[in-house]
Amino acid sequence: MTHFPFRLAVFDLDGTLLGPDKEISPANAAAVVQLQSLGCTVVLASGRPHGNILRFQTQLGLQGPIVSGNGALVKVEGTGEVWRAVLFDLKLANLLLDEGRKLGITQIWDGPQGVVGWERTRHFEILEERTKATYEVVGDPRLRFPGESPFKILWIADATQIAELDQIWRARLGSRSYITITDPEYLEFSDPSVNKATALQIVAERLEIPREEIVFFGDGDNDAELLRWAGLGVAMPHSRPLALAAADTIGPEAPEENAVAAAVKQLLV
Repeated sequence: MTHFPFRLAVFDLDGTLLGPDKEISPANAAAVVQLQSLGCTVVLASGRPHGNILRFQTQLGLQGPIVSGNGALVKVEGTGEVWRAVLFDLKLANLLLDEGRKLGITQIWDGPQGVVGWERTRHFEILEERTKATYEVVGDPRLRFPGESPFKILWIADATQIAELDQIWRARLGSRSYITITDPEYLEFSDPSVNKATALQIVAERLEIPREEIVFFGDGDNDAELLRWAGLGVAMPHSRPLALAAADTIGPEAPEENAVAAAVKQLLV
């Protein structure tokens, strides 16, 4: 009889569960369904906003919590229950919005009230294309949401500029912000307590599942903390270097769109 040695399986979306077409392949979907049939709870954990994860939650028939915004929000969609909501410091958000404006950076505000952009640019359209979503353009989001804090601020630019800004702002903000590159063109800023590992600690406590019985599949810089924290951290073979270094193991070589299926198959006993 097939057995899966973990009670909770957590999946990143972009670059992990989703293929280059930003969809779940039949093979990956079948692997998730098989885990559920074996009694394993499945949770999605992504840098995407909560609303942009819902269609994948529905596609896979999942009922539990969703980890969004790199761990800033943990919400059970069916009941509306919020297990975690960590807002970014408003002064730092204002600083980043002002500095990003000076730099001409495409900026996205992701907060409890929704996801909005400052203006429509080439990079803004790349975000909409990749997430297969439409976001409202409102100008300065502080005028739309006066005095309110976001979950995170997202800067989008060419990959070379993002790599440079990542180093500059890590040095400038230090421990005052969690800073991560989620795509080569995306630089994200949120509260320093935010990452997928701190979010999953809350999920694990709520579900009463020990860390040792949790497996996580990821590929990106924003997956590194959870790859280290989980009982088993599995990096996709095409992962970024930071994820590869953090993982306990690397999944077998496979087409990117089917890498999760190959990694799950390797763990089945």
